[in-house]
Amino acid sequence: MVRALLGLAVLVYAAIGVWTLIDPVGPMADVGVAVTDARGLVELRAMYGGLELGMAAFLGWCLTDAARARIGLVAATLTLLGLGSVRLVSWVVLQPPGSLLPALFTVELGGALAGALALWRTR
Repeated sequence: MVRALLGLAVLVYAAIGVWTLIDPVGPMADVGVAVTDARGLVELRAMYGGLELGMAAFLGWCLTDAARARIGLVAATLTLLGLGSVRLVSWVVLQPPGSLLPALFTVELGGALAGALALWRTR
């Protein structure tokens, strides 16, 4: 289960990274992030393309060795927990319209829960 979830995390991080590297404006527009000039495109590509691809590479490296698989799943789980928790708290405080942000924090926190359960079951 640890390796399956880690493999899924690699695919998701890589997909988000490639998508935002190619089209940083498209996915960000859906969550209200806008770019005003080339500096913004560089930043979006770096933070949402490069960081995601770097995480995918790290998690993929962890996936190649059973001894590192738990470390990779811990990293993915804690990252999802951080993303989902901050997104949830910010959403509660700011109450923005739309259903995309609740869907995102639900997926993120669900992924963190799945990772935590897999780690707990295989301890």
